[in-house]
Amino acid sequence: MLNSGNRGSMLGKDAIVSFLVNKQIRHVFHLPGIHSLPLCQSFVKHGVKTVMGRHESAVAFAAIGYAQATGCLGVLVVTPGPGLGNVVSACLEAHGGQVPLLVIHVDTERKEIGKGILHELPDPERIFTHFTKGTFVAEQKESLLPALEAAHAAALSARPGPALISIPHILLEKEVPSPVSSDRAVPREPDLTRLEEALSGKERPVIIGGGLLMTEELSLSLETLCRESAIPFVTTTAGKGVLGEGRLETFGCTKRKGVVKDILESADIVIAIGTRLRAAETKRRGVNIKELIHFDVDDTWIGRNYPTKLTIAGDLKISLDGLCQTMKGRRSSWHLKELKALQEKEEASLLRRAPGFRIINLLRQVIPDEAVSVWDLNLISYWAEYYFRVLQQKTFLNGGGSSTLFYAVPASIGAKLGRPDRPCLCVAGDGGALPVLGELATVRQYSIRWSFLSITTTASAYWNTSWSNGTRWRDRCASRIRTLFNLPGLRHPGEESGRPR
Repeated sequence: MLNSGNRGSMLGKDAIVSFLVNKQIRHVFHLPGIHSLPLCQSFVKHGVKTVMGRHESAVAFAAIGYAQATGCLGVLVVTPGPGLGNVVSACLEAHGGQVPLLVIHVDTERKEIGKGILHELPDPERIFTHFTKGTFVAEQKESLLPALEAAHAAALSARPGPALISIPHILLEKEVPSPVSSDRAVPREPDLTRLEEALSGKERPVIIGGGLLMTEELSLSLETLCRESAIPFVTTTAGKGVLGEGRLETFGCTKRKGVVKDILESADIVIAIGTRLRAAETKRRGVNIKELIHFDVDDTWIGRNYPTKLTIAGDLKISLDGLCQTMKGRRSSWHLKELKALQEKEEASLLRRAPGFRIINLLRQVIPDEAVSVWDLNLISYWAEYYFRVLQQKTFLNGGGSSTLFYAVPASIGAKLGRPDRPCLCVAGDGGALPVLGELATVRQYSIRWSFLSITTTASAYWNTSWSNGTRWRDRCASRIRTLFNLPGLRHPGEESGRPR
């Protein structure tokens, strides 16, 4: 029972915990500070699991990895000043990657700002204005729970993303009134009246799926549609895994050349669903679209990079059901088996001549279908964006929202905590891994069974940089890291009998 004793009210710290528990939130990511200590006490008291890392940036990326792997809201608690500033990169990533993230900023006392108090900064949430779904301030005890409800709704509504709420630390120990129940947002109703006309006479449709289709319910409808109507299905990077890429109808990422490029260019209609069609993944990668029907949760991104024949904005379940009904009984003129055979030849050629493709192909062979793979920015990860076959939903995670570095190590920790039932592989270059290797202490602290692959030669090969005895230094570095963090499973491929190659 979270009641403080007064009827209809409770302490602010308990009210926040009660709110999170009622929203089915079981993990909170947090690096404690003096301002947030009362909240920490309430988390412990009421059994909410807190994940504490070694740096706010890493803790924030862990919350993102958790949200990506589970499809649930990631919750991050930060302290004012440097604590808040250290999560900017992660919020940029959540914004670009459409990741639901609630940032609870335990702030200083606003009326004391200007007197030189610890971590003072006027209106600190304004830093986040352009890369969050919304910023909210609980200026007094009456507004604490309504503001928290509004921030929670913003992070999850329509197109997910980060939302931030600032709560002065003094409210944690004050009585706050219980909230009044709020109405749930009603999804926008899509207008499907012109869909039949737009698809009339089209024999070679193609579907591009985005990350907003990453639910089991939507994937079942989509799978039936593509199978029964023989429609090729390709995805953006965020959509990898919406449908398993081992299926006859699936052809991988839009960035691919060869067969995927030919399919998109010879289609008489492209149907984009739940994707923004961002330039970085489409136009700047040479993706040509002649005619486009664009389904999305709203019209914010529609028409930005490609003109549309038809725009349909609103609830994706209703939109997809309408598309399935319109296509019922129709079958395209595509010969999917022939296209699949051509793609297999294309991949066989890459296997012979492209080392990067060989590496990701090997990784696909040795890790289970359900394993979650988390990729940082490095050359192997770029190959993976294009060609790594993703066989189940929410098993391919990367920092593609804002192309951020130092993401994979902490994000994979969050992913494994969110999905302990699935194996987890982190793939990072030495440049992306070394600054965040302190989080290996977090791995040890929470006894996380987790695999880490560091591509240590990527940066030097790419930039044509060399240094004396570099390989031996890296071999010894891996051995020392293993010893330092007491991680007996950490090995370097060159090690034999505990000695560097």
